[in-house]
Amino acid sequence: MNLLFEIGTEELPAGYVPHALNDLRTMAAERLKKARLSFEQISAYATPRRLALVVRGLPQTSARLEEERRGPPAHAAFKDGRPTPAALGFARKAGVAVDELVVRDNYVWARVVSEGRPAAELLPEILAGLVRDLPAPKKMIWGEGEGPFVRPVRWLVARLDGEVLPVEVFNVSAGRSSRGHRFLAPGEVVVDADNYRDALYEAYVVADVEQRRERVVLEASTLALSEGYEAVLPEDLVDEVTHLVEWPVAVMGSFSQRYLELPDEVLATVMIQHQRFFPVRRPGERLTNRFIGVSGHQPPDLGVVRAGYEQVLEGRIYDAYFFWSEDLQTPLAEHHRKLAGINFQRGLGTMADKAARVAAAARELAGELPLDAGVLSRAAGLFKADLPTQMVYEFPELEGVMARAYGEKQGLDPKVALALEDAVRPTGPEAPLPRSPEGALLAALDRADTLIGFFHLGKKPSGSADPYGLRRAAAGLARILGATGWELPLERLLSAAARAYRDHGLEVAPETVTAAAGFASERLESLLTEAGLPTLAVRAAATAPSVYGRMLRARLIYELMQRPEFAELTRLYKRAANLASQSRASGEPDPTLFETPEEESLYAALEPTRAAVAELLRRGARLLAPWDPAAPLPAADLSPLSEPLNQILALADALDPFMDNVLVMVEDERIRENRLALLRGVRDALAGLGALEVLGG
Repeated sequence: MNLLFEIGTEELPAGYVPHALNDLRTMAAERLKKARLSFEQISAYATPRRLALVVRGLPQTSARLEEERRGPPAHAAFKDGRPTPAALGFARKAGVAVDELVVRDNYVWARVVSEGRPAAELLPEILAGLVRDLPAPKKMIWGEGEGPFVRPVRWLVARLDGEVLPVEVFNVSAGRSSRGHRFLAPGEVVVDADNYRDALYEAYVVADVEQRRERVVLEASTLALSEGYEAVLPEDLVDEVTHLVEWPVAVMGSFSQRYLELPDEVLATVMIQHQRFFPVRRPGERLTNRFIGVSGHQPPDLGVVRAGYEQVLEGRIYDAYFFWSEDLQTPLAEHHRKLAGINFQRGLGTMADKAARVAAAARELAGELPLDAGVLSRAAGLFKADLPTQMVYEFPELEGVMARAYGEKQGLDPKVALALEDAVRPTGPEAPLPRSPEGALLAALDRADTLIGFFHLGKKPSGSADPYGLRRAAAGLARILGATGWELPLERLLSAAARAYRDHGLEVAPETVTAAAGFASERLESLLTEAGLPTLAVRAAATAPSVYGRMLRARLIYELMQRPEFAELTRLYKRAANLASQSRASGEPDPTLFETPEEESLYAALEPTRAAVAELLRRGARLLAPWDPAAPLPAADLSPLSEPLNQILALADALDPFMDNVLVMVEDERIRENRLALLRGVRDALAGLGALEVLGG
């Protein structure tokens, strides 16, 4: 049997629809299985005015269930062969006669048989429960107190093989009719599981989400191409528009040429973020003064829709053009001075204070990194200068972009302007990273300043709460340092930020730097494990001084972990490292004190192992260029690593006989310390890779 269930509503929030669709499908599958109703397939459909399921291959009745239930202990269930209240209660609860109870393994058991029930009897309550329990961030009440649901429910369709099921929720009873397009086909449409998509399509409703999405892309692309243009189609906007319309119709409009003086990012922000329009450009060129809106209606005269789109967009672009013109009348350096009027955080000063701290830390670190100190100095002096501008106040998402645009317009060195834009990146978990080293350092120090400041105030995130975005700041910091490949230790960067606080009158304790570094390290571990590296490999590599060094070593340890021999080596290494830790001495082993061939063999293996570790790191750095730790692991041909990997694994051939046949903790102190020195050599030879003892065996 086939089931159709549709929930008809007022217009649903576009951002809610994908989640609702997934939840509805998942809940339906779980509840059907719980009711012992098998099925072949569940298909989900959605438009702004409906959520629907089509379930195929349902049985006539639910499955028959036989099970044994354990009851109370036998001695408590029967006294002198007579059932006690415990036995009687258990039998009653299990739905069997007391004489049907059996004793086995000192307990009372009941064999319970649940006969199958007709699907038509089970489904109404299941479907009503789906409506009542469908999660939503916010729900509402309407009418005479009906609800709650995310939007008012106006109709229901529930048909099993064509027959209407008696489903009633929120004073709405299910029927056989859906609704067509609100304007193009406003009447009722009789639907069932077999004709659902086709019947609605004839009523100007594209119920299939993927089909509607493809139509949005096709309509916009074809319209742009017909006039020699190319539509800019961001994935997020395509998804949102898909859930805003039931019958996509693309309409091209235009705006005044004078607005093309605005940077493309401003035009795109106004069109995409504020009006849900697709920008248009000539292939390979800047944006043009055209745009494409996708209407959910197809009136006889699309010119009316076009005029409406152009009118509403004109107002928004005019505002942006006004802000642009006004902001350009003030030099960027003057805007920068206005940061003193913007608060950063109580106890941490203003944005001017923050900018000054970042600039001071940048000057301290400039000589340690491969960057242009002059470009860095000028960019640091204008750091966050666009924050007080009218454009950024109105469009906060353009911070950084406007610093670059205003700087270029006012004759600023393009390298400095680019650094100002990069200093804001990344703006989100998957947003682009800085492209210039100068901008990358400013962006890293901005996040370091935030972490040190808030940790100093005792505002470390707890649980899932993170009101100040410190996890985002730490993840951004890890991404920047990983992608640059700098050998700059994380603690060094945070210490520079802490010193800048001290120089500006706020005493930051060393423990604050340690706590912030540990927090950022945890975020890096999360990023790398989410990207596919094993947690133990990432933790073993934590001894590396830099973020990229940790990423590289974690990847190389992962390659070693793919080899079966490595498990034996780590087992032996852990034993060796534990023994070596019992010696307080230092120095190299003395070959003249060796008494066994195993000592000589292990000693001979140390130098090749040290050389192999160094070569593995060298080749690894060549094959695995710095990458974004939030991105999937980069694909690379790692076959050139085989030689040093094999040499490292060969250490087990010498270490195994030594650990089995040589007594380390002998009475003779000289021999004992010499053998411990050999084991220190093993530990130190592999230490370049990381703390392998955390891998276990």
